Amino acid sequence: MKYRFTTSGFTLVETLIVIALSVGMLIVLCMLIRSFNTSYSYEQGAAISAESARSVMRETESLTLVADHVLQSHTFSTTTYTSSSTVLVLEIPSIDSSGAIISSTYDYAVFYSNGTHAYRILAANAASKRVSGTKQLSDTISSLTFSYNNTNFTLVNTITVDVQTLMQLRGQSSIDHRSEQLYLRNF
Repeated sequence: MKYRFTTSGFTLVETLIVIALSVGMLIVLCMLIRSFNTSYSYEQGAAISAESARSVMRETESLTLVADHVLQSHTFSTTTYTSSSTVLVLEIPSIDSSGAIISSTYDYAVFYSNGTHAYRILAANAASKRVSGTKQLSDTISSLTFSYNNTNFTLVNTITVDVQTLMQLRGQSSIDHRSEQLYLRNF
């Protein structure tokens, strides 16, 4: 009686081919994941940068459009701010709770940047509906500049606001740049 042994299994060559294909597929998968993470980081940074620039523009626009004048300077608490290419000081008519302008009563606002932060300080009259305080508008400012249509601040009726934000996230840089021309109230 003869016994026959049949062997079913993989040969060494077949095993090496399977291992090589698996390693190749893992390398491709790792590259795909890395590419996705890089793209995701860039998109996330771009979104943060864009929202930061929008926040600065939205706040500046909301107070500039209702302002009567750009002031040469104004003192907020104990600090005096002077309008320049990096600082904007506004005189804004105060409003009551119904939104009506209170005659001969003003609120004051200043916009400026310090390092990578942009701020708005509002000093509201006691009769005004607006609330006094400091608000951080951005923490990704690369540059914030203001230009005026006249060197005499009493004659300024147009302001150009230029904002650039820069967000660094996981080695990816995202830049957002916005510029807008704003007109003071009644111009």
